[in-house]
Amino acid sequence: MVNKIFIQEILQKTPQTIEELQKIKRRLAKELQVGMPSQSDLISSYRALLKLGEIKPSRMLEQILILRSVRTISGVAPITVLVKPYPCPAHCVYCPTEKNMPKSYLANEPAAARAVLHNFDPYRQVMARLQTLHENGHLVDKLELIIKGGTWGSYPWSYDLWFITRCFEAANDFPHGNNHPDKDPSLLAKGYLKESLEKAERRLLRSQDKNEKTHCRFIGITLETRPDWIDLEKIRRMRLLGVTRLEIGFQHSDEKIQTLTKREHTLEDTRVAVKLLRDAGFKVDFHTMPHLPGSTPKKDFEMYKTLFRDSGLRPDMIKIYPCVVIKSADLYQWWKQGKYKPYKDRDLVEMLIKVKSQIIPPYVRISRLIRDFSSNDIVAGNKVTNLRQIIQRKMRERGLQCQCLRCREVGHSLKQSNKNLTETLRSKPLFFKDVYQASGGTEFFMSFENKDQSVVFAFLRMRFPSKNNKEIVTLFPELADAVFIRELHTYGHLVSLGKIGKISSAQAQHRGLGKELMARAEQTAKKAGYVKMAVIAGIGVREYYRKLGYKKQGTYMIKSL
Repeated sequence: MVNKIFIQEILQKTPQTIEELQKIKRRLAKELQVGMPSQSDLISSYRALLKLGEIKPSRMLEQILILRSVRTISGVAPITVLVKPYPCPAHCVYCPTEKNMPKSYLANEPAAARAVLHNFDPYRQVMARLQTLHENGHLVDKLELIIKGGTWGSYPWSYDLWFITRCFEAANDFPHGNNHPDKDPSLLAKGYLKESLEKAERRLLRSQDKNEKTHCRFIGITLETRPDWIDLEKIRRMRLLGVTRLEIGFQHSDEKIQTLTKREHTLEDTRVAVKLLRDAGFKVDFHTMPHLPGSTPKKDFEMYKTLFRDSGLRPDMIKIYPCVVIKSADLYQWWKQGKYKPYKDRDLVEMLIKVKSQIIPPYVRISRLIRDFSSNDIVAGNKVTNLRQIIQRKMRERGLQCQCLRCREVGHSLKQSNKNLTETLRSKPLFFKDVYQASGGTEFFMSFENKDQSVVFAFLRMRFPSKNNKEIVTLFPELADAVFIRELHTYGHLVSLGKIGKISSAQAQHRGLGKELMARAEQTAKKAGYVKMAVIAGIGVREYYRKLGYKKQGTYMIKSL
């Protein structure tokens, strides 16, 4: 087996970078007069040799062979799927309206292209993504399911149930697949209606129970929607589905800009939605949109100041999607008629540098900067696809730092700096606590970081609930008088569940930091007089919390203090 020679040579030479690996591959290919094997081919051969007992496990080789390691650098493998096209209840002027696509999505965006290829079938989308990640060397036992497309909640409830159930069934079936009764393509559009809602809910719960202990577990589920589509019944349904995070289309804080662009919801709608979500334990992610018609760099900068100055907002995460002109959007006609002209790219960059260096609190994660639109589809507006990298480079040149979680999480932080990786990972993490008010309650951001707080190893979000949370407690009686754990996260390349072992130079998970954060949170809550702790745990991490003394009540994990 030719690939065996490549594997043995790589193990002997121990390359530290992709460039060094490529040199070894080119030299061997020339000597053996064969084509260069792909990374996925080498991964398959490495796994086969391990199974045969011909080589010993090598963390070095596993890390160097992983394609696009950034996919799991935060400790979780993301699985993004799209729902089918469905009429959107809104009329925003900047949203693309491409035929046969959910509103605001283009068929050539990576996740959208996969959805189109698989006819928007959730089972096939999940199975295909798992297969790709696995073949490229990523672990797929800890997954975050991210569901895109349309306004969640505006689709029929029967469709929502069926869609997420099929996602669970795909994860439960991997790697075998195609062994479930919804194989028939005719069922993709209408088959879910053949089940009664009661039967569909039972099927969902069975798939969730199985996912608690299967190999590929969903440790979180994320949906996207509008703030004016959040109400108590939708929150009840989302908890039944296992949802843990909501991406909210906030867009802008300026009411005049929102009216001009036909956004059709108010700032107060957002405050109301965020309070309901927080009191039910959800993590909240805002989509923000600078560059909109009627805006300026100054107004956009003020918008980001408002985000964190207004205690009714203060999201946990934000995405920054500068407005661009796409031909299928109403905004294209405005641009053609001269009614809209984006401000200059350099002004956008400078504004975002000020936002990242002056405004973003350390408890916030900037998860995305720009949409995955091809520059060929953008008629006007920012066409720079590596905007984040350009901003980071300029900030480094000026000696500026962003305090957001993404820039400080151990994988990204060390990847972008000259810090000694091994020394940083071996140093003893220090405990920090940040306390702030949000949506009528008290938020605690607890973390383990290095001494100068430039590297975050793990963090926890805890909430002392607002006093007027009776609606949520009526909906979920198990939450009465409970303190909330809204998020617990350890950073670093994904480490397989149950396999702790020796920490390598690129791993930070499973050092006991999560348990220590939970213990400190429980002590803080008990000291404040609370007698109960609730966790909005993803389905796949319920077993973890059971080991810490938590029991499932309703859709939450609860522990008496």
